[in-house]
Amino acid sequence: MSVVRVRISGDSMWPTYPDGAEFELLPIDSIQPSIGDVVLTTHPFHSDIQIVKRIQSIDDEMVFLVGDNPDPTASEDSHNFGKIHCDAILGVCVPREEHDD
Repeated sequence: MSVVRVRISGDSMWPTYPDGAEFELLPIDSIQPSIGDVVLTTHPFHSDIQIVKRIQSIDDEMVFLVGDNPDPTASEDSHNFGKIHCDAILGVCVPREEHDD
């Protein structure tokens, strides 16, 4: 299987991950997401957009996703669209430098 790369576009994950930061995507079938993980999912209101967010909480297979940016207007996340089902997570994002040899 080839490596899937994900690139941050925008400031919603700043200051932890700035615009342009790259990740490798670990498929959801190979890892169980947990609180604090950065994940890729499809935006619940815009099926043509994929978003990278951090899992803040997990309740009965529902996850609350947030951006890292302290400015509440800098991230469209579960504050705007509510919790999403765990099945909507496409994978866990791992910063590239953790896997570079």
